[in-house]
Amino acid sequence: MIKKILKILLYGALIFGLYLAYIFYNQYRDKLERDAYEKNIVDTSSPTVSVLRDSILVDYRNEKKTIHIYVPPGYAKDTTTRYPVFYMLDGESSFNDMENMAPEWEIDEVINAADSLGQQTAIVIGINQAEDRDAEYTPFVNDDNPNAHGGKFAEWVATDLKAWVDTHYRTNPSPAATTIGGISRSGMMAYYFLMAHPDVFGNALVQSPSMWVDHDRLLGMELTDEQLKDKKVFVSVGEHEGGIMIPHAKDVYQKFKEKGMGDDRVTLEIIPDEGHWHPTWRKSFALAYPWVMK
Repeated sequence: MIKKILKILLYGALIFGLYLAYIFYNQYRDKLERDAYEKNIVDTSSPTVSVLRDSILVDYRNEKKTIHIYVPPGYAKDTTTRYPVFYMLDGESSFNDMENMAPEWEIDEVINAADSLGQQTAIVIGINQAEDRDAEYTPFVNDDNPNAHGGKFAEWVATDLKAWVDTHYRTNPSPAATTIGGISRSGMMAYYFLMAHPDVFGNALVQSPSMWVDHDRLLGMELTDEQLKDKKVFVSVGEHEGGIMIPHAKDVYQKFKEKGMGDDRVTLEIIPDEGHWHPTWRKSFALAYPWVMK
């Protein structure tokens, strides 16, 4: 009996050891790949992308934000056209591999391609995440994040930052021409922005939304039929995100469908063969941009 128990324990230890070796091997391989990627990383932003580092005051925090600004190729020559605006949370990943040391979302490439085809272009404002990202991207104080200030952050973007952008750039300031977007936790915040400030944001890119942050309270937010009129909501999630991510993305989509929004105003995209990472959101934006602009 004792030998049998020892044999089971030995096999168990062997299996556990192999599992740990597998984990460490994958971590080592990922590190090598990451090191090789960072060693060869280059500036991938378009010439019309500029960065204002620690320049925009967030008054309620008494600190300054970095923002990344894209204007269409013909912006400087055409002095009369006013453009729709996309505000992208986690915006350091919008245009340049070097900014986040990770694959960018190629937002500038997507809009440059639209420009070359004579299609609608837009200004894009990429807003850097805060050092306390979880607190900034949590709208309601809860047990997991007692320091949450996402509600105040959303108000700052909707009022102060938008006013600054509309003053300094040739924007179309109407809600129908104003889109908020994000990924993961900031994808959840894009949903919150739309629901909390429907008079400012007419469209939302809700990509891989982390609705688990406060699922019931978030899904409990409501807008009237009049407030939802003409809004567009693009929801996406990677095929391999699994767990609660796909069901929660479907919850967001279904919420708007149940409010009577048609396929031209709310859509759900499952990004094939992708998980919770930047290539998913790169593919997602390439689908979202023409759909919102349609």
